[in-house]
Amino acid sequence: MRIVALISLLTLALTSLPARATDTRYLDRMAFESEIKSIAVITRVQRMGAGAEGTFLRVTFKTDYALTSFTPDTFVGGCNTMENAWQKRSPGTVYFNPKQGQKVFVTVSSNDGAITSLTPLTPLLDAVVRTEPWRLTYNQGRVEILPRDD
Repeated sequence: MRIVALISLLTLALTSLPARATDTRYLDRMAFESEIKSIAVITRVQRMGAGAEGTFLRVTFKTDYALTSFTPDTFVGGCNTMENAWQKRSPGTVYFNPKQGQKVFVTVSSNDGAITSLTPLTPLLDAVVRTEPWRLTYNQGRVEILPRDD
């Protein structure tokens, strides 16, 4: 049982490597190319371990609205957060602060992979995701809405 937990932790840690890239354009591209893009509710946040450069979290989501056909009803993503004063931010790392019960727009590289963007849902973002998803762009771990071409 401990071996399975260790393997799961290592898998999540390795799949979170895109969030550690130093080129933010690379991070933005990873979010754009993610298999999972969804409006979702965070149903569980598990603390997997802490280190000097942050705490690794395993986050479970319940899909409310999927933009991609690869999005399951529930899915998991890994990310880093800062939770202690003794932890120091690593340059180029995007940190997220997921909260259980929070409704978000999230992109995940693949199920059980890295969270590539996480943005709290607003009424405007909800409407754009559902009706004009081509207006979405990604910037340093968050989704942004492009202006209309009117």
